[in-house]
Amino acid sequence: MQRLQLTPCEAPFWADSGHGQTLWAHFLKSPELSSQGVQLEVDLPDGDRLFCYYHQGSSDFVVSLYHGLTGDTQADYMQRTALLCQRLGHTVVLVNHRGAGGTFAHAKNPYHSGKSDDIAEVLEKLKAIFPGKKQIAIGYSMSGNMLLCLLGGFRGHVKPDGAITINAPINLKGGSQLLHTGLNRIYDLRFVSRVRQSVEEKYKHGVISERYKISPLARLWDVDQIYTAPASGFRDREDYYATCSALNYLSNIDTPTYSLTASDDPFISVLDYQKANFSKSTQVHIEKRGGHLGYLAKKYTPLGSRRWMDYYIHEALRALENTLK
Repeated sequence: MQRLQLTPCEAPFWADSGHGQTLWAHFLKSPELSSQGVQLEVDLPDGDRLFCYYHQGSSDFVVSLYHGLTGDTQADYMQRTALLCQRLGHTVVLVNHRGAGGTFAHAKNPYHSGKSDDIAEVLEKLKAIFPGKKQIAIGYSMSGNMLLCLLGGFRGHVKPDGAITINAPINLKGGSQLLHTGLNRIYDLRFVSRVRQSVEEKYKHGVISERYKISPLARLWDVDQIYTAPASGFRDREDYYATCSALNYLSNIDTPTYSLTASDDPFISVLDYQKANFSKSTQVHIEKRGGHLGYLAKKYTPLGSRRWMDYYIHEALRALENTLK
């Protein structure tokens, strides 16, 4: 694999912290695709259905994008990466997880950090639609953990040819515990509110028969015990965390993989990455500043913007292009 030669992410004074990076990156406006793209439906073995959208390119690569918890294909980082892929000439596929993007009526079962088999189903479909093309998958946050689980052999029978993960919470229990401490409660409440709303919509429309009672003031830690674990077939929260943390599978990865995290991510401990047993097929980059999916730079990157994460993804994609030729 090609080692990335990167200009560091020097943070502006107004985003020189993990929270500053995380929040400002979300609030600052991002460019968007001019159209949603061609709709692609992926039927899952349990009867649920995923809704994806693709923009066809001219290169030999198909890049599929997977959003974080409570996100969807319209998330700012998904849109920016799609534009980046278009500029590189690649076919890009934006994937909604189960129920995301207003598709709750087609998702009886929840998506979670261990649903790597859902990513495998998408990749199998893409291989059929775009035969002969190399598949690169990019997973953000929770999807990063899902993707690393797939690459490490946990659930799913189809792997991409190359992969990129951004701020993957590879230790689910540790990340969940960090979420309800200090200012992290801001993100925790947002996640819980969105999950709670999704579950209520499913119940109200008869998609699910059980009404999971989630308090507006609950923590994600509570939601995983009340809803995520039992609805997904786990004994409890502890079983879910222990089974689906990518930490367990990193040493098995044999797919060329680039993995980015930041030392100041508010709810992903950098110690998890520093202590993890990554395989030789994975190149891990830990940036000092970046927060969670932030990476705002003081100076313009070589791409002409101050979105350092986009620059990293660009360099990782180009490196994978060379590796997979």
